[in-house]
Amino acid sequence: MRKIVMILAAAAQFAWASAQVAPADRRMTKMGLTAAQLAHYMAPGVNLGNTMEACDWNDIFTNNAGLKSETSWQNDKTTESYIQSLKKQGFNSLRIPTSWVAGHIVDKEKMTIDPAWMLRIKEIVDYGLNAGLCVIINEHWDGGWMEHDAFTNQTNVSECKEMYRKLWVNIAKQFKDYDQRLLFAALNEPGVGGASPQAKGEMLAPDSKEFADRLLEYEQVFLDAVRSTGGKNAKRVLIMQSPKTEIDLAEKDTYDIARLKDSAKNRLMAEVHFYDPYIFTLMDKDADWGKVALYWKGHAPADDQGRTVNTISYNNKNVDAYQHITNLVMKMKKKFVDKGYPVVIGEYGANRKDASLYGGNQKLHDESMMAWYSSVTAEMLKAGLIPYVWDINVQPLPHMTLFNRAKEVVSDSYIFKGVMDGAEIGMETYHKIYPKP
Repeated sequence: MRKIVMILAAAAQFAWASAQVAPADRRMTKMGLTAAQLAHYMAPGVNLGNTMEACDWNDIFTNNAGLKSETSWQNDKTTESYIQSLKKQGFNSLRIPTSWVAGHIVDKEKMTIDPAWMLRIKEIVDYGLNAGLCVIINEHWDGGWMEHDAFTNQTNVSECKEMYRKLWVNIAKQFKDYDQRLLFAALNEPGVGGASPQAKGEMLAPDSKEFADRLLEYEQVFLDAVRSTGGKNAKRVLIMQSPKTEIDLAEKDTYDIARLKDSAKNRLMAEVHFYDPYIFTLMDKDADWGKVALYWKGHAPADDQGRTVNTISYNNKNVDAYQHITNLVMKMKKKFVDKGYPVVIGEYGANRKDASLYGGNQKLHDESMMAWYSSVTAEMLKAGLIPYVWDINVQPLPHMTLFNRAKEVVSDSYIFKGVMDGAEIGMETYHKIYPKP
């Protein structure tokens, strides 16, 4: 009897997970919107970071991780009420970085995904859709099997293609009845470091034509795999990543998204990430070549200019800090947006720090964080880019955390206010680029 009850409960849970609440604008369910039309509804976005992508690279092609991996990098299981709170806070999209291969594969030959893990991913996707959010799922770093290993000089490319094809067929089949508010992203940061234990050879140079050509081959496999599953996947918007998702590499002629052949018309987006400048966003220790930057232009104490970003050295020139942001995002507008490919900024962020560790002024550092987030968010939107702020649910400084997920409240008012102030500034121009369909 208990077994029967459990089976019935699981079936009911599965049925619930497959039923989404219809959005207020019914046009979003008809699969008739182009990528540019769908973009109207998507900004601003936020990541469910350090959660469904959490993995151990030693678990590649195993089913060792289980459901417990969801809380292995942060403490809280994702709740529907938390996802609903994101909509209430002003976000319109949720990106769910996802691991599949590192710890959730039951059959390597068929690239079959653990049904319990798939059900949990579907639950969280449904949380997002039912909250009124657009949702992105991807094939994240996943222990490096694709992000690194598939791009070495000793890679069996044909074998990688086939495994990657099977994986995305298995994923896409599970979501073929979902409407176009759900988007798939092929990878995360192809060409990043960090090899799996099974890696062979040296990684190709991410700025090379050989790397870009191979990446486009894999993206074509992803595209064809999704389309082959039919249903609503035949017209689903798909997101392609540039080498390392770096803006300068995306701009190069070697990476040309237009080379991809798609049976659906105008259903592709590009993706890059933004953590610039490093000394302000990610650097945590002083080095002989430079200091950790605590302050953004216009927010520094007079006696601590050495830790201030006033200009940024770029292409052997010193560029105004604010102008540098504008210059970078406009490159993506020219390369993709102006040609009909909306650009997803899948991740962007800067670590707010404990300024006392560097002998700094905490108040002015916090103001600097707010100014950076505001400027970056605004300039992205004004260029027609769709920003997804990185959020990791880690409370002690340093962090890129906006929310306390357990309490479902804003935990870093400086980062959050910066994002929302920037969204208010940039959204009018964004909606001119992507008017309501």
